[in-house]
Amino acid sequence: MNGGSQAEECQKELDKLKGRKVLNSWFKTYGNNCWRLYIATDRGKMVMTFCQDWSCPVVEHHEARHDEENPGD
Repeated sequence: MNGGSQAEECQKELDKLKGRKVLNSWFKTYGNNCWRLYIATDRGKMVMTFCQDWSCPVVEHHEARHDEENPGD
C-alpha cells in the first residue's frame, strides 16, 4: 500500500467518529514501542493501536459497552 492510500484508509477510520459525542479518551502503552488510544463515544468505543514502525494505526471498533470506564484509573 502506498503512502496516499494508507493516509486515505486512516482518514476513513477517523471519519467514523464524525457525528459521535466523545465521552472519554485515554492512552495506554502496549508492548514495546506501541501504544493504544481509546476513544469512548456515545455509540461505542474506538481503539487505535500505534507502533513506531507502522505507517498507519490498527483500528478496532466496539459498539457495545461504550460506558466502560478508563482502565487506567
